[in-house]
Amino acid sequence: MNSVPAYIVFSDLDGTLLDHRTYRYDKALRGISILKKKGIPLVLVSSKTFPEISALHKEIGLAAPFAFENGGGIAFPDTASEVGMRIEILGAPIEKLRAHFRLLQGRIPSPAVSILDLPMDDLRKRTGLDARRIELALQRKASLPFIFTGSAPSGHEEIGRINSMLHAYGYAITKGGRFYHFIAEHATKGEALRKIVVYYKTLFQMPAIPTIGIGDSENDIDMFRAVSVPVLVKKFDHTYTDTGMDIRKTASIGPEGFSEAIESLIGA
Repeated sequence: MNSVPAYIVFSDLDGTLLDHRTYRYDKALRGISILKKKGIPLVLVSSKTFPEISALHKEIGLAAPFAFENGGGIAFPDTASEVGMRIEILGAPIEKLRAHFRLLQGRIPSPAVSILDLPMDDLRKRTGLDARRIELALQRKASLPFIFTGSAPSGHEEIGRINSMLHAYGYAITKGGRFYHFIAEHATKGEALRKIVVYYKTLFQMPAIPTIGIGDSENDIDMFRAVSVPVLVKKFDHTYTDTGMDIRKTASIGPEGFSEAIESLIGA
């Protein structure tokens, strides 16, 4: 990237750039191609782990930083590193999260079980992933996905009430497409986004760069609040997440909605 980009685009993965059921990104390629042609960085911001996103990052041919585990960590390009990335952890270490996971019990509608304690067959059914990809998804560094075994909170307001109780301990929960996530309160998609924006402002010696954030779930709300232009993608079940915001929405679902957003905001 030699010239200052018109925007930085931040995108969620599951249910946004990737199809919720198949994990394919075919229908997002129109949008990805536009960004590459115009020299606009595409920054992936997802609940997926570093190895999961790293593989996709290389496959798509991206050069931007990316945020993994809902902002629990950021991977910055670094040619001096053996893996080509410098990792910065923002969240609490996974060992600490596992130890403090009990804080949730008694503060949530029903008992919770982390994905690290779920049987492989259960994970296969819930994710549609094969054993190798599940192994990558379990390599957590700074977030702990979990499920409720009974009733679960619905909407950002109910999650907010739980987080108000966890605030005293420095933790929070957020909801993705398939799992809830137990995280350090300060380690969010929005915080990771702000750090990546600083990286680009320093790189290009610019006081400000407009940002676009594209996502479909509750765990994208913090990202939406941190960007210039937030875009909510229609979910696979033809509904929209309740964000509590006056927000631009796509008519198309998932990765097709991603391309729709790019075409409408940036052009072909």
